[in-house]
Amino acid sequence: MGLSLTIHPALSLSVLAFYIGFGVLFRSVAAISFALDIKKYGSKNWGVLLALGIIGSIFSFILIWNPVFAGLSVVVLIALSFMFAGLFSIYFSLQLRKLNKAPKKISAKLRERYDDILKEIQEELEN
Repeated sequence: MGLSLTIHPALSLSVLAFYIGFGVLFRSVAAISFALDIKKYGSKNWGVLLALGIIGSIFSFILIWNPVFAGLSVVVLIALSFMFAGLFSIYFSLQLRKLNKAPKKISAKLRERYDDILKEIQEELEN
């Protein structure tokens, strides 16, 4: 399947568009159903869920009706996902670097107390 989709990129675009379109459609119908269920339980915010479900179903019909639109939007969404994943990785690495430098700022007296506590814990676990 992967080889066939790689050889025929136009087919890949259509298949991906239908896959995403039907996936969004099923989730949107479920969202509408959940909104109506929540309404039965007396929730005041069921309208927002219903609106999101309806918007999702309209969007899914557009994706199924016009696969080229779906292909272009998928590319943009994937690009944004990679961009945010990259920004997350950069920020995460900076935070890890900051955490790596933090123990070096601890005084020798505090480090000695910490080592003593670790020895006591190890002795307690061995007994």
